Amino acid sequence: MKESQLQYGVLSTYQHHWFLRRPADETSVLYISKTLPIQSQSPPVLKTYAYMVQVLCADSFSRNPVITTDKRNKHSVSCFESTTKSTKGIKTVIASKKKPSPSTNEKMQTPIQDLSFADFKYKSILGQGRSGKTLLCEFRGNTIALKCTDLSKNSHVLEEMQQEVNIYKILSDIQGIHIPNLLCYGFYGGMYYAIGMTLVGSALNNYKRITERQRVMGLLALNAIHDRGVLHNDIREANILLDDTNDVVYLIDFGMSRIHCDVRSFDEEKRKLTNLLDHYTY
Repeated sequence: MKESQLQYGVLSTYQHHWFLRRPADETSVLYISKTLPIQSQSPPVLKTYAYMVQVLCADSFSRNPVITTDKRNKHSVSCFESTTKSTKGIKTVIASKKKPSPSTNEKMQTPIQDLSFADFKYKSILGQGRSGKTLLCEFRGNTIALKCTDLSKNSHVLEEMQQEVNIYKILSDIQGIHIPNLLCYGFYGGMYYAIGMTLVGSALNNYKRITERQRVMGLLALNAIHDRGVLHNDIREANILLDDTNDVVYLIDFGMSRIHCDVRSFDEEKRKLTNLLDHYTY
């Protein structure tokens, strides 16, 4: 597990844990803690890791500089090619950086990031997935869908949720058209991470049949996402939402999405969505 461009991390085995830190001003050095046996940890390492993420890595950013850059540095590292050596018990990593790709000039939205428990009034549970629960909430006067996770229990999904936020930023110009609007995201309540989005419709698996227009709108949504270099990578009924008032179709859940994929991957995904929508079309 790693955070903040490899500046902090945790290495785990079935028996031991190690905490890692790479100084921001000495990127060729890697500090490694003493070995921590699992059975003697207090507090548990996952809770410690979640606390580390929440406190030390609050300024989250993507590994891919096309999405965003580190606020503390002018350039972010897209990839490391490293070799390791050990001298007198101190381990160091010699890293070579690849030049980052140019930053996108797309106009970004500015969703709220300063969150607290007081911001949310919970109404009901909309669903539950691998990253946690999705709740129906009131957020500062608006009813939203809030995807949230307890990092002390699910720290492994933090990177996936932050990736989803970054994908929403890449797709900022089609928010509210083919995907929901991103309203808020970030840490809150100590060890929780949340993403808040507009409510846009009901999942495809709640329908027996859809119209030809809805089928076409679904394919248009995916085309718009592909045109911006994003592979959704999780096409299934629960991630396709339909708005009955205007036949608009939205795609959601970008935690597994990828960018800079080959043409074949996009074609295969389009075929997958086409087959799925055809099954429901009358």
